[in-house]
Amino acid sequence: EGPADGSGRIAAVVASLLDLDRSYLAVQGPPGTGKSYLGAHVIARLVAEHGWRVGVVAQSHAVVENLLDRVVAAGLDPARVGKTASASADPDEERAYTVLPSDGHLLFAEDNAAAGYVLGGTAWDFANPARIPRDSLDLLVVDEAGQFSLASTIAVGVAAANLLLLGDPQQLPQVSQGRHPEPVDGSALGWVSDGHDVLPAEYGYFLAESRRMHPALAESVSVLSYEGRLHAHPDAAGRLLAGIEPGMHPVPVAHVGNATASPEEAAVVVELVRAALGRSWSDPSSGVEDQPLGPEDVIVVTPYNAQLVEVRAALDAAGHPAVRVGTVDKFQGQEAAVAIVSLAASSAADAPRGMSFLLMKNRLNVAISRAKWAAYLVHSPELAEFLPTTPTGVTELSAFIRLVEGG
Repeated sequence: EGPADGSGRIAAVVASLLDLDRSYLAVQGPPGTGKSYLGAHVIARLVAEHGWRVGVVAQSHAVVENLLDRVVAAGLDPARVGKTASASADPDEERAYTVLPSDGHLLFAEDNAAAGYVLGGTAWDFANPARIPRDSLDLLVVDEAGQFSLASTIAVGVAAANLLLLGDPQQLPQVSQGRHPEPVDGSALGWVSDGHDVLPAEYGYFLAESRRMHPALAESVSVLSYEGRLHAHPDAAGRLLAGIEPGMHPVPVAHVGNATASPEEAAVVVELVRAALGRSWSDPSSGVEDQPLGPEDVIVVTPYNAQLVEVRAALDAAGHPAVRVGTVDKFQGQEAAVAIVSLAASSAADAPRGMSFLLMKNRLNVAISRAKWAAYLVHSPELAEFLPTTPTGVTELSAFIRLVEGG
């Protein structure tokens, strides 16, 4: 886990990377633990102080570009941080780093080889020796490595001497294409973790302190997904939402026959939103002191698009069009003071994609951990009344029951 302060942890990761000899290091960063901050500062230090040539790859252009912007914010000269624009990029959008022409990889690397550089790209870029020659990098950083397949990692790994895997296998995995047998179709970080909720210490670092979640909420998420080892940073205890207890709030709603949309749950969501808005909200870490909780401070998360439509319509009709509603996949990486999760299905028999989809620990983890102060889990009590037929199913059901009974 490293020292409690970020600078010590950055130094520890840098030292570990400098010791690598054609190997890899993993860093597991649960929600709000500063994984991107740490990654950016580690990269900046390796380039600025050691002249390393570093690549950054991820499942999407947006993830790569966000990390490159953070590397520049960490103090590295933007002239030494480059990436070509994605096909869908807004030509007027300002980027902190240097935007390269589409065939500019080799020239950028050549111009900055002596001093060191950071080069962002896609899996195709790093697997293509005409763009990025084999073994031309000291380090390739795979961001969101819990969503990056092992097959892709093997393909891009030829570009670098060493790998740094940044991510969290306890969040949503990549959408499996099913093109490769296990474990190759799984994620790189999932393969390293080998079934453990927390990364074994011999493979790298677990960032155990969340600055996002109040201690009461962090405890529920920690038990659900991190073997009880995740805890809240002291800053997270300094927030206050008047009149609402911090932590996990199960909200059982009886209904029958609903598969992917529940008007009953949508009505309860509206009431929860109405009860939260306007309350005094203080978040010193964000410079907010005694402000009314606004619609931008609440998100509603659901596993199904049909329930998204149902909740959106109900909120709009109630005069709350600015409250964000989305699927778990859409909101991964976002945060709000209050998160309301609506599961929609009435029972195991009604859930069209099965209970392993609905009660998947990763999905519940992502949904609940969007919240800084309180998370509401709106659900049918009947969801707990079924008999799983697999060991994984038993684990998922017991974790869900712990959430709704223990809060």
